[in-house]
Amino acid sequence: MNADWSMHLSQLLGMLGGSAVLSAGWGAASPAAAATSLSAQAALDLDDPGSRVRAFVKTSGRLDAGRVIWATRAEVYAFLPPDQLVPAVRVKGCEQQWIRPLSDTEFLSFDSLVSYYCDFESDTVMREFDNPFTGARNTVRPNISRMTEGREISPRGVVYRVMRRAYPEFYADYEFDVVIRQVGDTVSFQGENRWPDEFIRPPAGSKLSMFARSADLADPDRSSAPANFAGHVLMPFFPWMEMADRPGHLLWHVQGYKITSLGDLDGDYLAAARADLGDRFEQSPEFDSEPSRFARRLKAMGRLPD
Repeated sequence: MNADWSMHLSQLLGMLGGSAVLSAGWGAASPAAAATSLSAQAALDLDDPGSRVRAFVKTSGRLDAGRVIWATRAEVYAFLPPDQLVPAVRVKGCEQQWIRPLSDTEFLSFDSLVSYYCDFESDTVMREFDNPFTGARNTVRPNISRMTEGREISPRGVVYRVMRRAYPEFYADYEFDVVIRQVGDTVSFQGENRWPDEFIRPPAGSKLSMFARSADLADPDRSSAPANFAGHVLMPFFPWMEMADRPGHLLWHVQGYKITSLGDLDGDYLAAARADLGDRFEQSPEFDSEPSRFARRLKAMGRLPD
């Protein structure tokens, strides 16, 4: 697959703050905290399919209508056998999700992911890459993925709607198969994207785990829980690296932080995103006048009707 990851918290669970998980295991709990934790464990029903979907949505997005913002970061390493992993680039991204509940267990999410490649040493957004593997200077463009058609989250799975249209048989028996575990006061959600073979350019794979506190998930007054995620992505070299004829691949280490404001993003990232997208950066893809990049690719493959 290409670089359209989100787990997406894409989804993966695409799909996707920050210190709740790190602090969950540190220090002895006070009696009040222990009571809260036990109460939360009792209140969470992670066996019921509908409750599992709601817990996932509360972590990755929100249960009511509105926007959710994820700040995403990645370190990308190149592997050119027989060498070891070599630092290549960093990535700064932001995935905004506009959630629309359809029922207690069915939700639509319109996702906008905007990522910029950054110099590995300075961590600043770059438009050119001095490729140490080829000696060439490559033009670098941002990765912009706006899912006009939306993503559905329900007991039938976490699936882009356009993919279900294009591959109805492949997704016919698809179910919500996110692995959910609770250890102490931490709940984890683990999943991976499921794509038809012809939609994959090997080597390709991704998996990530998303984390939230059980007390936040059990709190009826919260429509959205603080959360973060970490994972990995395996993929071929970026096309702009012009290394299709070279053996090897890229390995990403990805992190995501659920934030409350775009102001929590780095200044150079915000400046670049607003310069490239203008007002669209803060608008839901649902109202875009053109189909998503996924839909255009599927149509070119003959998978979508005219």
